[in-house]
Amino acid sequence: MINKRLYLLFSFLLSALASQSQNYPRNYFSAPLDTPLIITGSFGEIRNNHFHSGLDLSTGEMEGVPVMAAAEGYISRIKVSAEGFGKALYITHPNGYVTVYAHLQKFNGPVTELVLKTQYEKQQFETEIIPKAKEYRVKKGEIIAYSGNSGGSMAPHLHFEIRDEKTEEPINPLHFGLPYHDNVPPVFKNVRIFPSLQEGIVMKTDSAITYDVQEIEGIYTLNTPLDIMAIGRIGIGFEAMDKTEYSDSELGIYSAELILNSDTVYSWTYDRFNFNDSKHIYSHVDYRSAKRDHIKMERCFRLETNTLPFYPDTSKYGWLELHEDYANDVRMVVSDFAGNKSVLSFILIANSSLNNNALQEYPKGSAMITPEKGIAVRKAELEVVIPSGAVYENTYYWDSESKNTEFLSSVFRVGNAFDAVMNPISVSIKPNRTIEEKLKSKALIVSIAEYGKQIPHGGNWSGAFLNTKVRQFGEFAIALDTIPPSIEKVYFPADMNSYLGGKVQVRIKDNLSGIKSYTGKIDGKWHLFEFDAKNHMLEADLSFLPTNKEHSIELTVTDERGNTSEWKSVFWF
Repeated sequence: MINKRLYLLFSFLLSALASQSQNYPRNYFSAPLDTPLIITGSFGEIRNNHFHSGLDLSTGEMEGVPVMAAAEGYISRIKVSAEGFGKALYITHPNGYVTVYAHLQKFNGPVTELVLKTQYEKQQFETEIIPKAKEYRVKKGEIIAYSGNSGGSMAPHLHFEIRDEKTEEPINPLHFGLPYHDNVPPVFKNVRIFPSLQEGIVMKTDSAITYDVQEIEGIYTLNTPLDIMAIGRIGIGFEAMDKTEYSDSELGIYSAELILNSDTVYSWTYDRFNFNDSKHIYSHVDYRSAKRDHIKMERCFRLETNTLPFYPDTSKYGWLELHEDYANDVRMVVSDFAGNKSVLSFILIANSSLNNNALQEYPKGSAMITPEKGIAVRKAELEVVIPSGAVYENTYYWDSESKNTEFLSSVFRVGNAFDAVMNPISVSIKPNRTIEEKLKSKALIVSIAEYGKQIPHGGNWSGAFLNTKVRQFGEFAIALDTIPPSIEKVYFPADMNSYLGGKVQVRIKDNLSGIKSYTGKIDGKWHLFEFDAKNHMLEADLSFLPTNKEHSIELTVTDERGNTSEWKSVFWF
């Protein structure tokens, strides 16, 4: 474990040093859209479980806007996915960088034919193509694709990245001199004060407290009439967002600084990162605030497990050591890439009398787990293995059992759902009733989310237990999925409302384990059906079918537990 920690620290220092020393070529890359750049998603922005790796550029809420190569180079990768980036194009440039264009509607030129040929050869929609180097050359400003809403995109836009060719690390594209305008400073929304576990007290409690903020004459402060008092080891975090004149989107900030009594004790900037860093996002962002309160609270203190490359001074951890009675001046400064700044200021009173307050009690039978030390739990119907390196910080583990006839097992609460898990843990559950042998393949472990929603986690049998790996704490049980996916016609070209023209649209859904695969045929032959996972929609282009005749359509859809639906119909085209 020590060697691993040293390796992570060494990698962290190298990445931080590279980020600070790099001089990026300005004006080499042009904008990928022939319109003024309106940024609707910023680099490093906090997303659901990752840092945003590029810029989201507005296309006026339209699809089909021409996308141009930002510089000369060659197409080095083409990828088509039902989720994630959707249709994406990668261009390698002679100066050592790669540009990425994602959520496309369609490709342009010979790439279109190459992708279609590959899809029909493999008889699958999702595909990845790595052309030979320099086989598909492009010129700066050449139209390479058209913008869309494919993959995980929730509205039409272009996702644009610039990556280091050698490391594949995404770099903030604004470092390269892309033209954009921004005179609007960031906005503070919340502040959260964190007492370190068993080492700090805030306002008579060792639980973190969140405060609303207010702006007075351009300076933000906490919106509370009370003096803020604390003692011991204290951390501070905040939620802030940025805006521009031309968009209502809430963007992430570029940099932040924490100042205590005129001394900078912590800072960070979003310049570049490695994609492997995304799994460490909750070493920087407070998971409890995100999960429970839906607040993106960024820490101004660094956990020991935090090896992210955003911090220019790695010797500063940001923790406030308040051990002597004193009125401390706390200031936080947040900036966007254009240099617009906002300041939040408040007084934090160190008060030693708070040491008389009792620390909160934890459930009987709970055990402390740390980043260095995990735990193995073995009970009659529950086994949990939390390895070392699974959690970000010291936390208490406990579990409990409740009977529930809706499931094939008891419902087990494993740990605290508001504590973050960095690396997978193993959860094994034994059913509390007999499952027929023919139905065992239909069983899976689910977690129970808000409003009773069941989230599938799959699972494999190991003796009498069903086992899976998850990256979360929460409530888990065994469910049975015997219901095949549903298949529903949405549009045929001969429908009364035929505005979509030569297309077929069919909606496919699964009630629990999720869609695993599908196959579509028209007139008895395999036909390409593009899958939009977020809308559960299959769509087939009919433009090269013979017209003025009846055509047959067949779909076979299988879920993750092997339940299969077959559907047949006919349409006139």
